[in-house]
Amino acid sequence: MAKKLDYNYCKAAYILEWMGNKWIMATLLQISEMSGEQCRFGDLFRSIPQVSEKMLVSTLKQLEHDGLVSRTVYKEQPPHVEYSLTPLGESFLREISYVMEWGQIHHNEVMQNREKNMSVPVCVF
Repeated sequence: MAKKLDYNYCKAAYILEWMGNKWIMATLLQISEMSGEQCRFGDLFRSIPQVSEKMLVSTLKQLEHDGLVSRTVYKEQPPHVEYSLTPLGESFLREISYVMEWGQIHHNEVMQNREKNMSVPVCVF
């Protein structure tokens, strides 16, 4: 079982944990990119390579539970569900965009360093 961060010590620990989850970030980014369009489960599932249906359901439930994504059920025929970012989700992506921009700018440099140092043992915290 993975060791959890101390939530009392660092109030951002919970956010840091799920930021490291690739499906959380991929899902938030896809919903953001689909904003203004119908963002249904099937559309999300097809747009996120390698995610399983079970993992996407779990991720969407977590994001909804945390208040970053809203889920709207349309009781028409056939019934369907759409997902969208909440203002909280939009503000998170706005802030994290600086980190994503840094990653895009420095990607090649980081990858070159990683390749150069492949034989050096890495300390994992």
